[in-house]
Amino acid sequence: MSTPTMAAPHGLTQDSAPEIVYQSIENAPSRLHEGLAPSGVYAVTAETREGRIVGRLLWDHTDGMVWWVGVDSGWRRQGIATSLWRLAKHRAKTLGWTRPVHSPYLLHDGRAWIASL
Repeated sequence: MSTPTMAAPHGLTQDSAPEIVYQSIENAPSRLHEGLAPSGVYAVTAETREGRIVGRLLWDHTDGMVWWVGVDSGWRRQGIATSLWRLAKHRAKTLGWTRPVHSPYLLHDGRAWIASL
């Protein structure tokens, strides 16, 4: 199930990044999670209008543990990861998915990002 969300209603405005389209996927295809998370994860993605994925957040369908959140280097510091987090929580609530929770295993950038939320 893929649900496009245009103009990210959860933090990123059309003015700040008009070329980004957000999607949510109940059972992420392997192209989104291979090498990052197991099968059957939920995902939200940030894509260019041309379909290039520039950010993704993957979380477990059983316990909600976030397996991966990342934004391509050229797209960082534009609020994309924060928009992904907000969209993940919103989609979980509205669709009855397991709510995402932060992993206790964080890289330095992850700790800084969580502190900024």
